[in-house]
Amino acid sequence: MLDTSMTLPDGRTLAYTDSGTPDGPLVLYFHGAPTSRLDLVGLEDTFRSLGVRVVSPDRPGYGGSSPLPRRSRNDWAEDVVALANHLGRERFAVMGISSGGPYVVTCAALLPTRVAAGAVLAGVTDMAWAGAWDGLDPGDVTIGRLADEEAAIDWCQEHYGPDGSRYLEGDVELAPADVEFMADETKAAGLTASIAEAFRQGVGGYAQDATVQAEPWSFDPGTITVPIRVLHGEVDTIVPVAHGRHTAALIPGAVLETFPDHGHLSMFTEIPAVVADLATALD
Repeated sequence: MLDTSMTLPDGRTLAYTDSGTPDGPLVLYFHGAPTSRLDLVGLEDTFRSLGVRVVSPDRPGYGGSSPLPRRSRNDWAEDVVALANHLGRERFAVMGISSGGPYVVTCAALLPTRVAAGAVLAGVTDMAWAGAWDGLDPGDVTIGRLADEEAAIDWCQEHYGPDGSRYLEGDVELAPADVEFMADETKAAGLTASIAEAFRQGVGGYAQDATVQAEPWSFDPGTITVPIRVLHGEVDTIVPVAHGRHTAALIPGAVLETFPDHGHLSMFTEIPAVVADLATALD
């Protein structure tokens, strides 16, 4: 796996990992909150065996990517175009997990000539839908309803520490599949490392991400014409399955797939199969 970065047109740094087969179909992976480009460490051989190139960028303020104060969700589409151009690819597929899910929908809507297909795993939906707030983590609800980036940073520093070191201290109810996921030392260590990298610059990237997440989608998902899969665990205790159902209902032709035994974290295990499927849209 290559862990590297590029310079965006406005001078910011975009950090990303690049794994798999260099000349294979390109799938861009969007991490959750707060994780990072390191989500996919350990899957290099799997992606290589599939003949697929998977590139995972950090969003602004996470890991090695420069902050972008007052950014919007739509700004991510511009960074994605710059990354694809840097990689020399005209067409690519996109996938995202949890808080990365809305960025898949954003790119599919705003980049119709570049995005070939997309997949949302355990993704957050449009928070303008009243039902979206039900069952979410109380911290995420508090940050989202602050609706102010600076206030969100202050809140995160107070509750999680300036470096985010207290983020994992709270008790979170997990589905049995998620408990099993975290019982695997390799998987748990990988997730912990990805979260630590997310907070490398402090809590600002996460606080901003949670604030942006709460903003209504400013594009029309009804205009999406590329194939979109929405995958969600039915016993997800972190992002309820209602989010997946709502997102799928917003996108014409979207295929909703729910998993009776999957929680939230356990959806990471579906990534290789989803990557393989997305690659077929680029054959």
